Amino acid sequence: MQTMERAPVSLSILRKDGDVKRGDKISTFTSYLPNWRGHGGRHPTHSSVEFDRQLDKISLWIEEWNHEQRCQLIEALLRRSNHQQFQFLYTVMQPHQHRDFMYTAQKQFPETEFTPVSTHTTREVKRRVQLHREDNYYRVKSAYFHMDDEVKEQNKVIRRVRLPEILQDNHIIIHKNDTSISFGTKSIASLPKLCSVPKKRSNKSIRKYKLLQASKEELYNGPANDRFVDMPIKRHIQDERLTQSVPVFSTSSRADKSAMSSTKPGSTAKFTESKPDSDQIFDLSTNASTVVHWYTDLWTDVKRNEFLHKLILKLDPRQHYFISSFMLVRRHRDFLTLLPEKIVLCILNILDPKELCKCAEVSKSWYSLAHNNKLWKWKCDAVNIKVTIPTDPVWKKVYRDNVILERNWHHGTYRTVDMKGNSAPVEAVIFDRNILVSGSQDKTVKIWDIKTGRCAHTFEGHQGGVWCLSFFTPNLILSGSHDGTIKIWNVKERKMARSILAHDGPIWAMVRHGKILVSVSQDKTAKVWDISRCLLLKTLTGHNKPIFAVDMNEDGTLVITGSADRTVKIWDVETGEVKKTIWVSSTTSVMAVSYHKGFIAAGYDNVVCLHRETGKLIKTFNEHEKRVESVQLKIEDPEKITGAIISSGQGGLVKIWNTKMPQSIQTYKLSKEGGSVKSIKFDELRIVGGLKDRIRILDFQAPNSD
Repeated sequence: MQTMERAPVSLSILRKDGDVKRGDKISTFTSYLPNWRGHGGRHPTHSSVEFDRQLDKISLWIEEWNHEQRCQLIEALLRRSNHQQFQFLYTVMQPHQHRDFMYTAQKQFPETEFTPVSTHTTREVKRRVQLHREDNYYRVKSAYFHMDDEVKEQNKVIRRVRLPEILQDNHIIIHKNDTSISFGTKSIASLPKLCSVPKKRSNKSIRKYKLLQASKEELYNGPANDRFVDMPIKRHIQDERLTQSVPVFSTSSRADKSAMSSTKPGSTAKFTESKPDSDQIFDLSTNASTVVHWYTDLWTDVKRNEFLHKLILKLDPRQHYFISSFMLVRRHRDFLTLLPEKIVLCILNILDPKELCKCAEVSKSWYSLAHNNKLWKWKCDAVNIKVTIPTDPVWKKVYRDNVILERNWHHGTYRTVDMKGNSAPVEAVIFDRNILVSGSQDKTVKIWDIKTGRCAHTFEGHQGGVWCLSFFTPNLILSGSHDGTIKIWNVKERKMARSILAHDGPIWAMVRHGKILVSVSQDKTAKVWDISRCLLLKTLTGHNKPIFAVDMNEDGTLVITGSADRTVKIWDVETGEVKKTIWVSSTTSVMAVSYHKGFIAAGYDNVVCLHRETGKLIKTFNEHEKRVESVQLKIEDPEKITGAIISSGQGGLVKIWNTKMPQSIQTYKLSKEGGSVKSIKFDELRIVGGLKDRIRILDFQAPNSD
């Protein structure tokens, strides 16, 4: 903030052409006067000279305006100010909010009520003194300002004559609220006849004498006060006719400015406030409109702050009180910290997560509220959380990882993890949150730690390759083999629990729902088992060629099988009868089927097709170059038929399809060598496929999210 310099009477004279001439005398004052310069004492430039001239004109115009006109101009300027000016004024006007300042100003201007303004700080002080029983002294009640109209009403001047002091000479008593003067017991109404100029009085006494000689109308409508800062009248101002009309500059080009109407110089400035979004109409004098134009359109923030600095020195305490009161209405109030936490969380819950993150940047208190664990728990409840939720969750981190997961799926961003250990191609894979199980042509069943990628245990016992797997419980694994047997493995005890001689040929696939297990085989049959008792319930016969694929509906009442006879059959588990036969292919075997929410996805040759449960064909997808051997379907909205299909085959490609689009949305080369992908499984976090000698995982989770 620039300080006012004291300059001698011999000042730099700025002419209209911008030249600087030193040594010219403006007046015969013998005292030092403040320097009202726009370039702050630095070497003048064309811009600073023009700014200096503008400040000189404003200095004279301010002295001609009364209190009401000044307040109207100040209001117009404040409504066009930005953060830089408000930050400057907040700092400068702090002393003017003190009660001692208001008490002194009240004595000087009794026609204006300088009521202390209630702020959060004053209320805290009052609360503390009451708490400690220190409120045994009188305090003036504070004013509460909520609207601009209240500030303007508070700053209205009561129209009454105000004489500066009571002169004690010759026992003259001047009544402050009347124009009459009492001399002893006599009362005389005419002021000029009673007073004579005192001899050998100071300049201050002379000004008091002139006030006594003023008429009542002059006391009402004269200048607001003596000049607080006397400014030198520069030559370029003396040469101009100050009463000449200055063009009114239109400010309608800016969105936040109001229309100006030109009036005669010196006319009263009036302001009409409307709704914030509507136009605001200012009826300012010509000179005041010019000041607003300079302030809004021509000056930078630096010039605005310098102008405000000098303007405050020209104003009296009444305008200082108006500025501080007007700004208090706009002062930042941290309403969130003043409300109960329960209400604050309900308010913040209306915002979306991006807006909450922006709120966290406001302050430390807002950061703490925006990171409230309960608030983010509500946010997580409103969406489908696909990531793993820990025991003691930090819900914002859970929400963040879920967003990253969805973004990774959309953009195809993943982390590749390879699990090596098999000596022959992997024919089957299944997994849950903790472990992954693989079955291979090397006749083994391997248990893997899905987080570290290490092999935890290897089960041996089958006489042929393991072609299908299923979980019975987290600790019991079911495996179907080329030797026609189903074995149950205990992961915790690391041993085989049961062995069932199930089919007369290789078991190609099986699926489980609850206690019901369905296995399909080269022997053209599908068998339904109560696996908890290792009991055969039904044998489904109807296909005339080997069955390669099987699936069940969500409640376990239907069995869907795909066969080399080019059909897909839907079976009733209770009766064992065929409910529907769908001729999927006209040339080749059905190698894979997947059922979800009334829809069936089937893979044959290099084609993936989507059917309704009724048999109606919805769409075919044929981007694969080689035979499709694995398909998995997930429907999100059955009415709109929205969902995803993941397919893989002998080409080594994994494709993700949107059920609404004929082209795949993502393609991953799971086998870089071009080998066959015999089995594929996926969930919300990853895609797992079995390759020639390894298991490859495409992990879409955020790094270290577990």
